[in-house]
Amino acid sequence: MKLNLSAAAAGAILAFAGAPVMAQGVECGGIGPGGTWIGGSPEQSDIAAATGALVLTGQEVPSGGNAVALFSLSQPMEIRVEAQPAPGGDSVIELYDASGALVVTDDDSGGGLASRAETPLQPGEYCLATRGFGGTGLVADIAVGQLTHAAITEGLSGGFVGGGDVFPPDGPIFVGIDPCLPDTPATMLGAGPLAPVLDEGGAEATNTISGVPYYRFTLGAPEPLTIRAENPSADPYIYIFDGQGTLLAENDDYQSLNSRIDFTEPLPAGDYCIGIRALSNPDLPVTVRVMRYDQQAALNELYASGEAAPPMDGSWPFVDMGPLPPRAVRDAQVSGRNAEWFAFEMPSRGMLLIDAVEVTDSDPMIALFDDLGREIAFNDDANGTLNSQLAVRLDPGRYLLSVVQYSEGYQGIIRIATERFVPATE
Repeated sequence: MKLNLSAAAAGAILAFAGAPVMAQGVECGGIGPGGTWIGGSPEQSDIAAATGALVLTGQEVPSGGNAVALFSLSQPMEIRVEAQPAPGGDSVIELYDASGALVVTDDDSGGGLASRAETPLQPGEYCLATRGFGGTGLVADIAVGQLTHAAITEGLSGGFVGGGDVFPPDGPIFVGIDPCLPDTPATMLGAGPLAPVLDEGGAEATNTISGVPYYRFTLGAPEPLTIRAENPSADPYIYIFDGQGTLLAENDDYQSLNSRIDFTEPLPAGDYCIGIRALSNPDLPVTVRVMRYDQQAALNELYASGEAAPPMDGSWPFVDMGPLPPRAVRDAQVSGRNAEWFAFEMPSRGMLLIDAVEVTDSDPMIALFDDLGREIAFNDDANGTLNSQLAVRLDPGRYLLSVVQYSEGYQGIIRIATERFVPATE
């Protein structure tokens, strides 16, 4: 990370004033400059020296934007990062190192709609970006601490609390499913160890959640796995338990309203159970799939959905718009969650305004990436409409823009307009 001015001097001034230190010169993984030292100053934001978790309370996350918390480590250790949204919010966190590389990201591992991740880190400076799922605005408490410090989120507890935006006066209500214990009734996926089925593409079953809330499977040898539950109309939420009923992971809303969990490191041989519930209609059929994790296939799905930028080496299709003129307009047919990608070149430093506007049957979402694949900006629903808009300051170089529909139900035409503004001094 680079500071354009002395962080220590800025910290002394703002700490004296009793306000958190804003580090305007820090670049957070391509998200942009700025952020708040989570301990109030750079010196007080060393997690290794903290006696408890450092927390930013009631942070406002703007629609289409991020709240950025900065911290440092003076020695290697495993730390916990968290975001606990206020009722009605759904947070996503991304942790970046000093080079701008993404270390870890999480959506719902804090329990319910909260975010949480534990990861080992080396000494250095880091930034934690918190945004709303789908670009929505929210208010959240953000925390970074050692594993021995008290957590602010519930964690993987097998469910979440509350029944919407309103909590009852006598305390929160647990909403979830019971752990899948050895004697819990469940439908088997496969007649034995899954290895032969995984070699043929995986195991799957389709049932209503009300009829089949649990599935079991057995691994005869360690395997990396991808586990999915698909039918956005049912809005499935999945949980993975080991053979004794310990919750290993949970997920809601991976790419639209479907759910997915990836175990990129092999799960040990043994028995496992998938628990599933519906956030919408439990009487609709949901397809559950267990497949061997394939890194390239997983990356291709991220590229196809616009969640991550593909390499600009021609291995993934995109429309090359070339150097951007002062103003350009083009239309694109965008089918559901299948992103259309556009590459362009900024010939000089300046401000770029990007609009994605419905022509027919569309609710566009757009994301801008640099040539290294770092997300610069994201937007959904700008200016009180379903259209999207980005206004970003860019240096000369190559960039990628993804355009995708909010849900599979939209299949229409989106108009992409760009306006480039050059500083008056140039």
